[in-house]
Amino acid sequence: MKKGDIFWGILLLTLGTLLLFRNFDVFNFSLRSLLRLWPLIFVFWGIAVLPVKQGIKLILVGLTIIAGILILAFSPQHDYRWFDWGKNIDYEYKEDISKETPGEQNFSENYDSTITCVRLDLDAAAGKFYMRDVSQKLFEFNNEGNADPYKITTSYEDSLAVIHIRHKNKIHTHDLDNSAWLSLNQSPVWDINIAVGAAELEADLTSFRVERIDIDGGASKVEMKIGSKYKRTEVNIDAGASAIDIEVPYESACELRTNTFLSSRDIDGFNKISGGLYQTPNFSDSANQIIIEIDAAVSSLNIKRVPADI
Repeated sequence: MKKGDIFWGILLLTLGTLLLFRNFDVFNFSLRSLLRLWPLIFVFWGIAVLPVKQGIKLILVGLTIIAGILILAFSPQHDYRWFDWGKNIDYEYKEDISKETPGEQNFSENYDSTITCVRLDLDAAAGKFYMRDVSQKLFEFNNEGNADPYKITTSYEDSLAVIHIRHKNKIHTHDLDNSAWLSLNQSPVWDINIAVGAAELEADLTSFRVERIDIDGGASKVEMKIGSKYKRTEVNIDAGASAIDIEVPYESACELRTNTFLSSRDIDGFNKISGGLYQTPNFSDSANQIIIEIDAAVSSLNIKRVPADI
């Protein structure tokens, strides 16, 4: 065994344990906060090469781990209530449960042609979420399972609509069987923000005009198809122990920026520009651009280009 192996072993065990605790709501922290602890790698490295006894090294490693945990514990958490609704007109949907089976919810909102932009904030704590169908309404949301009921609010300000979908109460992510389907209108430009816990997300966005997709994920599986309906689409994924599969159309220029830890990569149809930076051969020529940025820990990453009709 190499001299520093014991320290890297402790580091990986600690990281895995923290992610496991987070997924089961034993110890909550932001994944972005975890990634910001990367300088501790140099601390562990420095401890590994110190000319001191092993016992002293183990004490230093333990103190460093405790310091990291304390930083996570007291770092700011993500607040999924991104907007202050005070000055806007709010609508809270009271679903009609008279025709529904237990554990089923159905929401919808009529589309107003004056709405040109929509921000969607979805707190997908657990279960399976499907986002692919087209609706004549602004949106339709159908959910079934044993998770806590959802609460949906929407706010309008000029030509902007903001939709916020979240559970009514905080839930634990284990022992849940929950599936949700979200249909969107094709006309407005969409800004989609998804907080994914122990959930699976399947999104086919090829029919929609999407300006931005932001996914903050835990132990999740993300399958996404991105279209070319909008001139520039930005995708940001901050993921924990995730499997990420993304399809982009051939006709769109695409740039991929990755900052991955212990990840397997399968990037098809891209040229490697530098460490963590990839571009499609048509990146300088195409009018439509897709920019993908991925920060992932313990993930499998698959990106491929496909014909537009797939």
